[in-house]
Amino acid sequence: MKTDGFHKGRKAVGKTVVLRTPAKVNLHLEVLRRRHDGYHQIETVLQAVRLFDTVAVTLVEQYQGGEPLIEMVTAGGFSVPDNETNLCWRAISHFCRQEKLSGRFRINLTKKIPVAAGLGGGSSDAAASLLACNRLFATDLSAERLEALGVALGADVPFFIKGGTALGRGIGADLSALPVLGPCQFLIIKPGIDLSAFEVYQKLKLGLTVNSPKANIKVMKPLLARFPHETWPGFNRLEEVVLPAQPVLKRLVLGLQEVAPVAMLAGSGASVYAAFPAGHDLETLVGEYERAGYFVKVTGPHAVGAEIMDD
Repeated sequence: MKTDGFHKGRKAVGKTVVLRTPAKVNLHLEVLRRRHDGYHQIETVLQAVRLFDTVAVTLVEQYQGGEPLIEMVTAGGFSVPDNETNLCWRAISHFCRQEKLSGRFRINLTKKIPVAAGLGGGSSDAAASLLACNRLFATDLSAERLEALGVALGADVPFFIKGGTALGRGIGADLSALPVLGPCQFLIIKPGIDLSAFEVYQKLKLGLTVNSPKANIKVMKPLLARFPHETWPGFNRLEEVVLPAQPVLKRLVLGLQEVAPVAMLAGSGASVYAAFPAGHDLETLVGEYERAGYFVKVTGPHAVGAEIMDD
């Protein structure tokens, strides 16, 4: 006799999916205008980098209805909430509501990506949680459907489904793939400063129009093929808000621009990054910033987004 495995509306599952979730940097970030929905219209070049959180999601039981029950444990070098305000928690709840599924979950999150840093760690963790649900429930949703689910959680979440190098338009979630960067190094630095992306964007003073040239994929491709180089045209418009108000970050960016082909604020901050050719000796720089008590990471580009690691 066939059975679907449910007993009194529940089915024991006990399966875990483990994922690693990359950070990102913005190789370019222009803010075009403020939208009526509170978001901002932007153009950005997003690059995943090999600085990872780890997300492990266990589906303990599957239910035939009702709200999911979630418990969460966090570890690692950075403190994040372990409740319904965490983006992993929110992503699982959102997936279940949208796909009309439910269950009892356990989330184990190990944070290695600095928080409030402009590196997208929370969004990357949310993307991983959507991927985990897709695997645990065997829903076989397309990447496009997962990206659409991710938009409701944050503008950067769809990028971490796709990963690699991408041009983002709209609120940043309208993505076009770009050629993956060749070998290079990113020096990421975060001092003991936390910034709210929402507050940074709200403080940005925009005129009626922004007359900067629009990002063009055909133009970007040959420029990316030579990245990093001193003629890279990318910039970060949010520096206009952040750097005057944060002298430490301003000194970091200006200092890195003296020694690196490309250096700027990472997203809305409070981290900064510099890009160097592969093989460039960064030992002296790393030691200098570590002695100042900053978070320092040397890493490279990552060709994909959040990845399931248990296969």
